[in-house]
Amino acid sequence: MLDAAVKEGQVVLYSNSDGVNAAFEAAWTKDYPGIKLVISKYASGELTTKLDAEKGGGVAGADVITVSTKPWLDANQNALVEPTGPALQKYWAGNRYVYGGGKYVLVAATPLGAGVNIEQLAKLGNPSVTTYKDLLQPQFKGALGIVPGTGAPAAEQWWFYAAKEMGGDPAVAQLADLQPRLYTVPATLATDLASGEVAVGAYNIKGTIDALVAKGAPIKFVTLEPVISTPVTAAVVGWAKNPNAAQVFQNWLLSPSGQVALNGSGSLLTPLELPALGQVPATMRSIPAGATVVDGVLTPEQKTWVTDLWNAKMRLG
Repeated sequence: MLDAAVKEGQVVLYSNSDGVNAAFEAAWTKDYPGIKLVISKYASGELTTKLDAEKGGGVAGADVITVSTKPWLDANQNALVEPTGPALQKYWAGNRYVYGGGKYVLVAATPLGAGVNIEQLAKLGNPSVTTYKDLLQPQFKGALGIVPGTGAPAAEQWWFYAAKEMGGDPAVAQLADLQPRLYTVPATLATDLASGEVAVGAYNIKGTIDALVAKGAPIKFVTLEPVISTPVTAAVVGWAKNPNAAQVFQNWLLSPSGQVALNGSGSLLTPLELPALGQVPATMRSIPAGATVVDGVLTPEQKTWVTDLWNAKMRLG
């Protein structure tokens, strides 16, 4: 298979994950210099729309995907291909994050937490930000930014669980009373956090915050406990133009090398136990016991909560 994959020459990855970055690409190139990794990044809704167009029209595009939209994968199992490499059975046998007989696998979880501007927090008296309830402190009125996740089921689920940790439904009204600034995506919130437009932001992504810290921004990422994460789920698509390269890539991603490339920095969490992966970076973390990984499938209760409480209180939609 490797010879056939090298002959194909490339593998095309569609992704909406921050973990698929230059370091990830470099790790792949080091392991497979003869197969070029072509990465196309899309927002979640844009990605699934593009996939629908490709699978329905026979248009070549993606070979492999990493997506946060499990409902799309559930609905399109027949358009996915089972991995043929050994890594799935060797490292993932019995893992609860393997779906569809291995056709799609949750390969990482993105922990969503809070970002804080250290300088602005000092001006507010350095209030503690370590729990979900801490976001409701009155001194954050006008200094808080949030990404409400409108129309993104996984993000709406994050707020559903976060609100429970804040104190239940009354906490949503308390949050709205703080008059938070509303943002469409975490990246924009992180930028305003770095500039001091807001002192605290939720939700944020560790990798996005860390990238701004590296540029000198006076901010930091805070993991709120218990951890609530969104999924990064990988699959090989049935219309792949480079099917052998796609299988090599999927096997690599499921192997220790791919897991370290994706999750080694600690910005994302691996579903595997670290001892099973051999030597890993000190920064690498597994999904902790008791953590919630949302799946983007809103239950009837969650749909009612989003429509009748969350959207209403936040004046969304």
